[in-house]
Amino acid sequence: MKSNLMLVLVIAAALLLTGCAQQEEKPALQTTVKYAKNFQLEYHDGYKILKVKQGNEWVTYVLYRDKKPDVEGIPVKIPVKRLVVMSSTHIAQLEAINATDSIVGFMWGGRYSIYFEDVKRALEDGRIVDVGSSRAPDYEKILELKPDLVVIYVTPYNEEVKKKLDELGTPYVIDSEWLENDPLGRAEWVKFFAALMDKEGQADRYFDRVEENVLSVKKAVEGLDSPKLLWCSIYKGKVYVPKGESYVARMAEYANADYLFKDVSGTGSATVTLEELLLRGSEADLMVYSSYRVKSIDDLLGVDSRLSEIKAVKNGNVYRISDDYWQLGLLYTDVVVKDLAAIAHPEKFPDYEPRFFVKLE
Repeated sequence: MKSNLMLVLVIAAALLLTGCAQQEEKPALQTTVKYAKNFQLEYHDGYKILKVKQGNEWVTYVLYRDKKPDVEGIPVKIPVKRLVVMSSTHIAQLEAINATDSIVGFMWGGRYSIYFEDVKRALEDGRIVDVGSSRAPDYEKILELKPDLVVIYVTPYNEEVKKKLDELGTPYVIDSEWLENDPLGRAEWVKFFAALMDKEGQADRYFDRVEENVLSVKKAVEGLDSPKLLWCSIYKGKVYVPKGESYVARMAEYANADYLFKDVSGTGSATVTLEELLLRGSEADLMVYSSYRVKSIDDLLGVDSRLSEIKAVKNGNVYRISDDYWQLGLLYTDVVVKDLAAIAHPEKFPDYEPRFFVKLE
């Protein structure tokens, strides 16, 4: 009888171990990319292919768990556990999948306030190390942290960072989220991080909710009159406006606002003359000044008194972005779109208080 009992226990233990092993080997949930244009994901038996667009080329990463497959691409062992990130947008998307505990370094340089409370605390108590700014990282600190990956974006201003990491043999991955021309495309980069962390399920739940909310707002304002929207900022005497294929222009479409510089081709921002801004601004029903440093109409006119000629300024319908817009705005893309729709169509959202746009008084 004792021998029979022992046999049962041995079989049960073997089944338990087999089940655990099968659980560990179970592949991650697969996700699909719908809106983003600058990264692609492919799922294969035992590995994933992550492609990121940089300029006119695609960089291929091979994400594997145990054995590196014999396929072309830069190998990355997953799940990634130690990250150094370059931008607060990277933090936002790790926040979306509850993965900020993987951050060990941040190219911050103490240059601005941090609005992610968990990251702020981690910086204060040393769990996350400030490794200098994105233009001048402290490479010695980065090496000391022994990251699995450094997440970087590449622009003409920081091409040297990429070259230096290559020289040091420090593994990195390129994030091109900032080049997306759709707010949902930007938000979808959460799936890029999820692929690295094996958190596709969490990413899908997050993104599906954001997408549903954005499309719900779009539907709510369809068919309404489109107010003319001026979105701009002035820095060191130069006037910047989002181009017609930028995510801001697309966001205006979701909010059913007629963006006044939608005919300027390309993504990102364009510089225009103040005269052109004033000419188009003479028709603006609504103005968004994309800086949090301007706190009042007087502050705005202090930038340039001629802004008083803009119709929206005359009518007192001017908003600025909130102090935390550049950090939390990406995490709450659906809220930003609803905010813009609400200030464009206040009659449709009578009791709604915008979270990321502040009216100038």
